[in-house]
Amino acid sequence: MVKKIYCYVDENGQDTQGRVFVVSVVITGENRDELLTLCEQLEKISGKKKDRWGSTKHGRRMRYISHIFADDRFEGLLRYQIFKDTKDYDSSTVTAIVSAVKWDKPIGRFTTLVYVDGLSKTKRQEYGARLRHLGLPLRRIRGVARDETNALTRLADSIAGFVRDAIDGKSEEIRQLFKKAKQDNILVEVPS
Repeated sequence: MVKKIYCYVDENGQDTQGRVFVVSVVITGENRDELLTLCEQLEKISGKKKDRWGSTKHGRRMRYISHIFADDRFEGLLRYQIFKDTKDYDSSTVTAIVSAVKWDKPIGRFTTLVYVDGLSKTKRQEYGARLRHLGLPLRRIRGVARDETNALTRLADSIAGFVRDAIDGKSEEIRQLFKKAKQDNILVEVPS
């Protein structure tokens, strides 16, 4: 039987003109629906709601991300890669997707379904060809429009924003939570 791996992808850092670019990939398998429901509940509890990381107040962001990091069902599923001194955002995103899946790929046959926030129809074919060329068994790649986002896409947005805030040293609270999430293997920086 072929296992399905779902990848929800978002990025942060194009505004730095290539100084730093963060790609986050939330990986799920059979537990996708459970994690989707959990994320929706945590969005409500924290007050973050369906807002993106950048438009949410600090207190709500921290409540949301703290709840995520406290739940061991996310262990190892929240992956990211940091790129520096590059404006080749498409190559960086493709590399991060492949690295995130291969970091802990399932045993046996699997296929991937990839959902990239804001990916245009024209880029979809390009990304698909590049992912396949790099050896990723791809079943589907889809761009997610802003009004189609689900809670796992919003989680990828939050992870990318959180990692960027930690790198930029936004606050000691963020840096400490970032360090702890990495130590607890909830948040994983994947090698290229």
